[in-house]
Amino acid sequence: MKKKANYRILYSLLVGFLLFYSFYKGAVSISGSLFFSHPARMNIVFYGPATRYYSIDARDKQNYSIQFDPEVKVDVPGGYGQYRIGSLGKLVSLEKDPEIIKKAFSATTTTFVHYYFYQNGEGIYYDNTQEEDVKPALKDLFFYSSNASFLDRIYLAFLLSNINENYNKIRYRKETEEGLNDVLFQEKSFIQDSIGLLYNNDYREEQQTVQVLYRQNYSTAESVSSLLEGNGIRVSDINKNTSINDCKVVIGEGDELSRTAKDIARFFSCPIVIGKTDIYDILFVLGEKEGEWEVNSF
Repeated sequence: MKKKANYRILYSLLVGFLLFYSFYKGAVSISGSLFFSHPARMNIVFYGPATRYYSIDARDKQNYSIQFDPEVKVDVPGGYGQYRIGSLGKLVSLEKDPEIIKKAFSATTTTFVHYYFYQNGEGIYYDNTQEEDVKPALKDLFFYSSNASFLDRIYLAFLLSNINENYNKIRYRKETEEGLNDVLFQEKSFIQDSIGLLYNNDYREEQQTVQVLYRQNYSTAESVSSLLEGNGIRVSDINKNTSINDCKVVIGEGDELSRTAKDIARFFSCPIVIGKTDIYDILFVLGEKEGEWEVNSF
């Protein structure tokens, strides 16, 4: 009888632990979802035969879209060089790394791409003949592969379904390279034409100054700085520092943790540490992330 009683106690403890663990994991999942924490501006990419980028403004309702031509070549961070947008899916399949989509379109639009949706497979896309006014298809939110959780997909479905007005279209300039007949994305003109449109107002209101520290590749640091500035984050300086190998976001002792620092750390998957920041509010040390965001200089 005593053994049976002990087994009952152990069984009850085990069931209680499993219930508590399930409740805890569920609470963490919900609290970390978009239902409880979402940026003032959210950027989403739907990659496929008709690749589109959407920038959703939760505050002022200034929503934008960009339709990308499959034939256009863009810089792909990670040392991959330039790739046709229509061939990115093939690269993702070969490298088994869907984060390539996030990095490529983040660098191209100079914004944080929070979520990306794509079709599985090794398809290569060519000339796009679809209508430009196509809005995000809600079915794609649930059937495309993505970095979004199931709860985030539900949130995005509600968010996108409530946007009734047309998106403001942002167009980019293309340049045909003589000899190779390549169609290149003109990054500099895009930045000039779209400056201020895709800002996250939270960053602009905080007015945090950032110094970017790199180890070797200035072009990579410059590209990352453009990405930060495209979001509305003020980069005051780019400097070389070969003594720090780990990626980190440094804030001053006693400083309040800003949304800017948290989002930089989250997007680049770097820890936030307390340290000396000199005259800046934030030091963003690229460290090993320099290789992940490497761009080739031409």
